[in-house]
Amino acid sequence: MKPWADDIRHHIQTWSDRLGPLSWWPRYVYHFTDVNNAVQIIQSRYLYCRTEVEHQNLMAVDNASPTIIQQTHPEHLNYVRLYFRPRTPTQYRNEGLRPIGQRQLDGAHCPVPIYFCFDSFTVLSADETRFSNGNIGSPRAIHSAERDFFFNIPFQLVFHDEWVSPQERDEIIFRRNAEVLVPDRLALEPALKFIACRSVAERQTLLHLLPIGLASRWAPRIRLGELGLFYRRWTYLEEVVTVDNRVIFRFNPNTETAGPFQVRFSYQEQGAETVRIWEGQKDRLDSKLSFQLAEARWGIATLHLDDSLAFAGLLLFEEIPF
Repeated sequence: MKPWADDIRHHIQTWSDRLGPLSWWPRYVYHFTDVNNAVQIIQSRYLYCRTEVEHQNLMAVDNASPTIIQQTHPEHLNYVRLYFRPRTPTQYRNEGLRPIGQRQLDGAHCPVPIYFCFDSFTVLSADETRFSNGNIGSPRAIHSAERDFFFNIPFQLVFHDEWVSPQERDEIIFRRNAEVLVPDRLALEPALKFIACRSVAERQTLLHLLPIGLASRWAPRIRLGELGLFYRRWTYLEEVVTVDNRVIFRFNPNTETAGPFQVRFSYQEQGAETVRIWEGQKDRLDSKLSFQLAEARWGIATLHLDDSLAFAGLLLFEEIPF
């Protein structure tokens, strides 16, 4: 533990007192990734640095711009990277299901973002933890583990969450992306407090993708995220309901990327060999999408939009006697 750990504790409390409705932000440090990567993280029980993730071939969905990664100093790829806050500028550019032709970051995006929220005091006070004064993908970023450096980070800009003038834009974006750096790997225990999902349907997807034993163990700590975690400005699935022999997918009505999407829906009845598949294009997905499944009782469904998984889970069409 750092010898100035008490100062870190005071820093956390000070900023919690200042941020009003977002008072919980400083109590955690944050890592977000797509649901497919989240499954790998939970199974391995570690967050790994990018170098190790690539070495072990653990990355199912790459959220990062390949151009930015190429420009990042090789040393920085040996750190697990977390943020002091959620809703970062990077997240603004990659959150949500976006049609292939509407993606930023050289096509990389985070279709179903999952947040890993760690106790900030535990991580920040660890001897090996370093801090950056901005996005370490930028050549102007520097990092250190020293007390004076930490307290010279302009946290009023890191936690800034209001409108940005054109004159301030570059500076505030750089600072909002300030990072917490842990060499090589970070164990989920004991620092991880909870895992946050954007919607009921996305929580169901994460739990379904986990092995049964892990899903049962982690379910109490996988919860719906607070409003201050996600932007919610792009396409995502809010909920899935079954009525008679229909399954209804309800999407975010406020999306800025309603389509077009190439849709692929599959359903396999429990005990059946046949997989029912529907494929086609939808110009807009900002309301409902439904499929009729004759004689369905219960089974596994998946929904893909373009090349991205939007949902996977068990559908029940009638009471199951167990």
